[in-house]
Amino acid sequence: FSKAMAEDEKVGARKYDQVSQNSIWREHVKKERQMLTLNENFRLNPHALTANMIAGKPNVDPARIGQKVEAAEDMIAELNKILKDTKKVPTEKYSEPIASSHEIGWYSVPLMQNRKKMGVKNCDITAYANDYTQAMGRNPFAAKDPIVKADK
Repeated sequence: FSKAMAEDEKVGARKYDQVSQNSIWREHVKKERQMLTLNENFRLNPHALTANMIAGKPNVDPARIGQKVEAAEDMIAELNKILKDTKKVPTEKYSEPIASSHEIGWYSVPLMQNRKKMGVKNCDITAYANDYTQAMGRNPFAAKDPIVKADK
């Protein structure tokens, strides 16, 4: 009994002829095409556009050779709208979660609304460090000698 024969007789192993393989492939492609949807609303990321813009030649005035110098008003308005839409969070863009990972926290409300408006409160040590830095020109926690030295 050779190894080749043992491999041919593996449990569950099937051999397909070329016609069967082609038929299986056709079914696979048919299923794939049924699930395929073409995204026709494609647009470039406007942030990538501004990063890769190439300026014109510095010695050529486009108005003099008959080219438009400014973009159309509707084009500028559309670009501004797209830029505003890219800064929105997912809950503002979509009415429902798009991915399963969005479901966690989608309907929650933040515990603290806009914490940046609360301001930062200084403790006594921070106030001392600020005063010391202004008076002596150096941080009190630095390992170096202060710039202003007291006379003995």
